[in-house]
Amino acid sequence: MRRTVRLAVLLLSFVLVGCAPPMPKLTGPAKIADLRLSPGLEGNAPTQVAANANWWRPLLNLQGQQVVSLALAESPDLALAKGRVQQAAALLQVAGANLRPQVDASGQIEGNRWTKNQFYLPPYSGASSWNNALRLDFSYSLDLWGKNREQAKAAGFQLATAEQQQRAAALILENAVLQQLIANAGDDALLQQLHRQREILLQIEAIARLRQQHGLADSLHTLAIASQLVTAEQEIDRVEAQRQHSQEALAVLCGVGTRLPQNLEQVSLPTSSSWHSPQRVPAAWIANRPDVLARRSAIEAAAAAVHVARDDYYPNINLVAFAGGLAAAGGLFTFLHPGSLQAGLGPAISLPLFSGGRLRGQFDARRAAYRIALAQYRQTLLQALQEVAGALTELQAADRERQQLQEDQQVLQRKERVQQQRYRAGLSNQLPVLAAELSLLDNRLQRIRLDVHAQQTLINLYAGLGGRVPAGTWPSAGVHS
Repeated sequence: MRRTVRLAVLLLSFVLVGCAPPMPKLTGPAKIADLRLSPGLEGNAPTQVAANANWWRPLLNLQGQQVVSLALAESPDLALAKGRVQQAAALLQVAGANLRPQVDASGQIEGNRWTKNQFYLPPYSGASSWNNALRLDFSYSLDLWGKNREQAKAAGFQLATAEQQQRAAALILENAVLQQLIANAGDDALLQQLHRQREILLQIEAIARLRQQHGLADSLHTLAIASQLVTAEQEIDRVEAQRQHSQEALAVLCGVGTRLPQNLEQVSLPTSSSWHSPQRVPAAWIANRPDVLARRSAIEAAAAAVHVARDDYYPNINLVAFAGGLAAAGGLFTFLHPGSLQAGLGPAISLPLFSGGRLRGQFDARRAAYRIALAQYRQTLLQALQEVAGALTELQAADRERQQLQEDQQVLQRKERVQQQRYRAGLSNQLPVLAAELSLLDNRLQRIRLDVHAQQTLINLYAGLGGRVPAGTWPSAGVHS
């Protein structure tokens, strides 16, 4: 009879294991080589420049470096990312524990009064005694199907995902801080030129009023100059408010409130026209930036989870053993005597028989999660490619605009020299000279705005490349990747 029961259980186990769904073919993530790239991206170029966590240091002066360091130290976003890494590391430790033997201890010490009115016989009925026990339980999973190993593998990839997400969060923060530093410097440069513009307009207005008093000009010209002055004042107010807003945003990014520490309030980062646009960058740099690598690790974790869900169909076989002492009578330490020893050893087998579709649902959910991870990876990769390609396009357009502004500047400078010569020779009054200087100022304002935009776009490009700085692109002399 017992042999028949064992054979029936064994046969049923094989039948249920045979009901496990076949393992699907898990296709890998999309590759750069499989995508069509714009001319600025080189698909087969070797990766010669490694990502640098401190890529921003050579781009900044000492004060700028202190601001970024402060942001990295105090940012709540980075604190959250660091907490997720620590949590993932702890979960990896939990998953790894399933691969090791487990030993548990339990015990009890209690005094009992045995009733006279039940099945206890003398000398126990109506007597008091100790009922003590000590037990050690040992178990070890054989992991015949690799379920525990796959769980540990999934936890390892989840830790790698959290680490890459932490680096991606730092990269976003570094980018944002540098954007604000450049914006602040641009506002300072704009204000300097705008104040000079206001001075010139005030001189022109004074001359226009004097000419009007002597009947050499009508009031319309004076009103037009006054209108230009109002516009200039409004622009100064707007840029000053923008400068204040940028300072507050920078302080918030640094996690210190809405005002930077006093020693960093006057941080400067001069704008420059000596930036250069890279013609081409390796697309492999984009594939190795932190957010893309995080998605790739998430795919590996999802693949391991699919294996775990399929292994749930198989029987789980553990080796179990126990040893201890048990005594329901005698003295306090009777349970520690050799005669009180009890022990056992053997395999423990568990097999899901009827789960109402739970296992199939878990397997399908894990397989769907894997497909979602693939789609998210492809989406992140495409967005990264778009960001870099867009930055390259903007820089090339800015390069052409800078060339045009430089040509205009040369023409305006020649005009100013001619007007200066005419004024010194007494052939004209000062108005043409001031008008020529205003035109040059307008050209400088356009170049400052262009340089700020170009430098911010370069910072976006460096962050989009995962913290890589193509040599010779940044204005600072001696900057290397």
